[in-house]
Amino acid sequence: MARTKAAPPQADEAKDRQFVTALARGLQLLQCFTPDQPELSGSDLARMTKLPQPTVWRLCHTMLEMGVLVTVAGEKLRPGLAALRLGHSAIAGLGIAEVARPHLQELADAFEGAGGLAARDGVDMVMLQRCESNNRLLLNLRVGSRVPLSSSALGWAWLAGVSDEERARAIAEMEAKDGPRWEKARAGFAQALAEYRARGFIINNGVLHKGYNTAAAPLLGPDGSVPYAINCGSASVTLSVARLRSDVGPRLAELAEALRHALTRQEMKSQSRLLMS
Repeated sequence: MARTKAAPPQADEAKDRQFVTALARGLQLLQCFTPDQPELSGSDLARMTKLPQPTVWRLCHTMLEMGVLVTVAGEKLRPGLAALRLGHSAIAGLGIAEVARPHLQELADAFEGAGGLAARDGVDMVMLQRCESNNRLLLNLRVGSRVPLSSSALGWAWLAGVSDEERARAIAEMEAKDGPRWEKARAGFAQALAEYRARGFIINNGVLHKGYNTAAAPLLGPDGSVPYAINCGSASVTLSVARLRSDVGPRLAELAEALRHALTRQEMKSQSRLLMS
């Protein structure tokens, strides 16, 4: 899913003396690049961020010098290896992605589908882990891909798992930034929320992609927050809604509970290291 523009900085130097506006603007530019839009021109970046063209070019020049951006196809730019290393470091720091990997692969193989783990970023869910079976009828997603919070199984699982207050805030953001898609998906999500409260997982029956069925579950953190969601799905000719409800969903709910304990152990280890430092 491609973004139309990057989110503006949340503060500026006039309000927060520790806030570096130039750095925030540089990060805005980097957030414009997505798997669907890997190459952008300076004009594209200025339009998407609403920053002045001269400012964009100065920031791009700096990042080109540092290898964070590289030039391709004349005036086009794309993230360079320096930016790629940052992304890999961020994902590597999320140890739960590797903990979840063998379990998601097992589910994918068992149900001839694909399993994934994702985290929320604004009105999107970002894939942090993706495991596929040999089935050729799968969505073209990979680590770093984005799916809508409003209409994806991963997004619905996240929405179902959070508190009523946090869900209301997320819905308000979707109404403002992804209104038409959310309006189409709202009724389906209401049914999914009821199923989650009864069974511990949600089912998305072709809402994100016609002919593709997915079950998903939120992954709760030690503090009750929902940092991640997990899913397993496949083409409807492979994986029926009935099988999602009877087999896949319960397996996902069990996995989410097991991973919650893994997150708790990670948190305890982190606190122990802090106490010993």
